[in-house]
Amino acid sequence: MKLVFKMTNQILHQLPPYDELSSLLKTFSSVTLDTVSELSDVEAFPPFSEDFEHADLPLDSMLAEELEIIPLTPADRSLPVIACDMSTVKIADTTRGSLWAVRGSIVMREAGIVKAAVVGPFAYTVSNQTIERILDVLFICLNLEREPSFLHMSTAPKIISNLFEKVLQAYAATRLKGGILLIDGALTAGPSDSPTAAVEKIVESAKTHGIGVAAFSKSTTLTYFGRRITCLRSRCRPPYVIRLPLSSNRPWGVVNGSVYVSHLSSTPTPFRVDVASTTSDEEVFTHILSSEPMVHGYPESLILAHQLAKLRWIDVVGIRAGLESHAKLRFASDIDVRSMLFAPIEG
Repeated sequence: MKLVFKMTNQILHQLPPYDELSSLLKTFSSVTLDTVSELSDVEAFPPFSEDFEHADLPLDSMLAEELEIIPLTPADRSLPVIACDMSTVKIADTTRGSLWAVRGSIVMREAGIVKAAVVGPFAYTVSNQTIERILDVLFICLNLEREPSFLHMSTAPKIISNLFEKVLQAYAATRLKGGILLIDGALTAGPSDSPTAAVEKIVESAKTHGIGVAAFSKSTTLTYFGRRITCLRSRCRPPYVIRLPLSSNRPWGVVNGSVYVSHLSSTPTPFRVDVASTTSDEEVFTHILSSEPMVHGYPESLILAHQLAKLRWIDVVGIRAGLESHAKLRFASDIDVRSMLFAPIEG
């Protein structure tokens, strides 16, 4: 865990290491390192460009009732806020499977002080021989029983990374101290990378240790009469939210919560927000407004969590160097055919 720098004139402190989280991550790290160590002296090739950032789930878009518009005013006090995010990237391909890395972040804001922890990166191998081991240890970290399921190799990295993020969210929910958990994505449960039991555990823990959880989606496939829900507007002056009464025949449900379109700033940047609360969803929104600086209607702590978790090219270079040194992997040259052919012409 690392990191100390400034953002919006606030000092960012390092979160102290917690024994519980450290123990879970040691278990996960041990398994992922084993999957990489098995590739000793194997040649690895740069991957094709792939992006496994959060993808919204295709929910049924039929809405059964009238829309409810809720004007908001900031609460008269601030609460602790914890935000989580995750990033994953493909490192290379080998004859024994593909190499991936995952990194997470936890950002805590309380009484004007921002603290953060970067968790990872963890490198691992995706193959028929390693997937089961990695998933088993992630479910152990979540303290859940894993149901047998068939996984396609192409979707395994997304499932592994999202379950890793669930581990961080479950841990963060226990540290709320009466505050709010902010996560990137949705509270939708059902598919393999978002098991109902895991989402329920996170939601209930956030409601037990705080006033609830809010999940912000930067994009969504949910529609209203054929148009994206983020097109919904009101003549009400921001900040306000629009509650969406979802019908009961959608394939996956939002666990113990509701779906909103948020307009939390004067800039035209709406978001889908799933909220589950102990008292009222409106209370969660008003305390987000009083506790979080909003950047174009999006919580700053989530932006910071995203920036800290993001795996960039320089991180990939560092991970490859580490694997070459410790796992004795041999990485082939990263040849960009397009640059070789067209760089003199395209400039």
